[in-house]
Amino acid sequence: MKPGSWGSIWLVYIYSILCAASISKLVPIEGELEHAFKTTPAGVGVAISIISVSSIFAATIGGGIIDRIGARRAIIGTSIFLVFCNLLAFFSSSMFMLDVARLLEGVEFIGIVVAAPALIMATTTGKRQVQAMALWSTYTPAGVGLGLLLAVPFAGTSAWRWTFIVHGALFALAAAFGWLLPAVAREAAQPSAQRKRPSWTDFVEIYREWGPWKLSISNALLVSVALGTSTVIPSYFARFHHVSVATSSSILAAGYLPMIFAGIGAGYLLTRGVRPVSVYLGIAAVGIAAGLLLYAPWLPFSAAIVALLVWLPCTGAAVAVLMALLPKVTRDPARGGAAMGLVGQVMAIGNFVTPPIYLALLPKGNWLDFVALVLAGWLLSLAFLPAWQRGPAPGPLAVEGDAGVSASH
Repeated sequence: MKPGSWGSIWLVYIYSILCAASISKLVPIEGELEHAFKTTPAGVGVAISIISVSSIFAATIGGGIIDRIGARRAIIGTSIFLVFCNLLAFFSSSMFMLDVARLLEGVEFIGIVVAAPALIMATTTGKRQVQAMALWSTYTPAGVGLGLLLAVPFAGTSAWRWTFIVHGALFALAAAFGWLLPAVAREAAQPSAQRKRPSWTDFVEIYREWGPWKLSISNALLVSVALGTSTVIPSYFARFHHVSVATSSSILAAGYLPMIFAGIGAGYLLTRGVRPVSVYLGIAAVGIAAGLLLYAPWLPFSAAIVALLVWLPCTGAAVAVLMALLPKVTRDPARGGAAMGLVGQVMAIGNFVTPPIYLALLPKGNWLDFVALVLAGWLLSLAFLPAWQRGPAPGPLAVEGDAGVSASH
């Protein structure tokens, strides 16, 4: 495919969706895992969150390596490896073995999720880059929804292990289509072909840039609140609204579709010159209100669903704003992989600690605990938003078609 074409952008997006499905595919079969491996909800929470460990320790360095070897090669190789990981999970005979499979599976958040936006950043500019990054940012809701749908048919049955077979088969198919990914020269992301290639020590230079750090922290706080809610809402609804976990999971999965459109809509507003901080403030206000109502146990189930269907698009749109800002806060476009690696590394820390915390609070049934987490997550995320600076406010994201880009810093 032609580098920067919408076909290549959508293909990269699909790879990312398959990765995000790993986050949620254990949620509908939580009960089966507890029964089969004699574990607790907290134990399943560890299995969900352990997938983030690889990114915690290696995402930024891994992103730098991807900048060197090429995103296309990284995506194809990782897809093949993930087939093996899902087979290992299928044959797991203990919780420990499943945890090992999940730990290995976490490599996808370096080899694919870090490589994907790096490929987009290297092959797009201007308006298309903002739109593409906003679209790509919705891979998490789309993937989490896919993960729920992968497991729902097997929830409550003895065939729960087939969740891993289906997911592995999708990665095998994705690897076969890898040849369609655009091959980008290592110098393609650099402003001048005369610039020297980065040395290995350059891969950690991203740690010295405050802009990517702020964006990474803001994103991690928001994603943690969104992930925590997705982790407990099926069981929370089952407990307080007396519906099955499978039904709740299906509703949650359906609710992820509006998140995708919300993310695309946020990207559109940015290309029209609306300031990122203005968009984020509006999203945060609605998101906080929806989050408070979502956990209210006295709310009728129909109203809780409405709150959920408002909450999900808000988180999707907010992440889209943050990801659209990534190319603007990264000084050197040749370090797109390293910048996304930093985002992934900080996010992985949040993703690792979030599911056990939320699942530990679930048995207590105190809705105010979840409300406090919603408030803290959104407000702190807003405080770290890169556009939220002292002094003169930064200008809107300026775009000049697909031929170039002008951004205010």
